[in-house]
Amino acid sequence: MADLEYKHYTEEESKLYNEAIAKIKSGLDNGLSFHEACSAVDVEDGTLKGFIMDDALKVAIAEMHYGKGLLLQQVADTLKVPLKKINTAHLEMLEDAGITAAEHYRQNNPDGPIGHA
Repeated sequence: MADLEYKHYTEEESKLYNEAIAKIKSGLDNGLSFHEACSAVDVEDGTLKGFIMDDALKVAIAEMHYGKGLLLQQVADTLKVPLKKINTAHLEMLEDAGITAAEHYRQNNPDGPIGHA
């Protein structure tokens, strides 16, 4: 799996992020393709926009695949995104969940035997 990069947002970035994610979700709900929904987002910072688009795709996959039970191919077809990109985002999403779970465990079990060096 590729090295994942995590972003810590400033207050202003958080506001832009949340507004952009909501705008993308709204576009998808109104039948836009993923690319069309993302193109409606006006974020000047290219790095931030990249994080937003990556996260929005993961949210869409989670809602459609896990929430509605669609196959990943159906998610790809609905969003008009190549299946390879959907699979990559899905694997990153699962890796993110594993990292978050391990961090949560370590914080709540400082003397636990798992995940401590």
